[in-house]
Amino acid sequence: MKSIAIYNDRVRRSLIDPEEKNKLEEEGCLYVVMMTSNLSHTIQDKIGLATAISQFNTFNENNDPYEEHDFLKFEFEGESIIVKFDYYDRELEYGSENPEDLSKTCRVITVMLAIDY
Repeated sequence: MKSIAIYNDRVRRSLIDPEEKNKLEEEGCLYVVMMTSNLSHTIQDKIGLATAISQFNTFNENNDPYEEHDFLKFEFEGESIIVKFDYYDRELEYGSENPEDLSKTCRVITVMLAIDY
């Protein structure tokens, strides 16, 4: 499995696992999670949503052709949810020149309703 997928999976787990979050910080894995305002106002159970994101494991050649685990789509509270990872430089100005290099990358995870995509 690619290191990008491994770190994306760990970042997702860290949403509900403080130990994983601490390990990622120690390893220098920088990330931020963004939520669209539409999703924020529509979804009531944010902890349940974070749990669903962290436990998502339905990756296949149709939704993960590059095997990076960087795009999720699932149903939650009757809504279609999309979660996508983007890779920026650590100053969040440009795309990362090497997403596998933790010292040069900040993951930006955007959580949104499918209608926001």
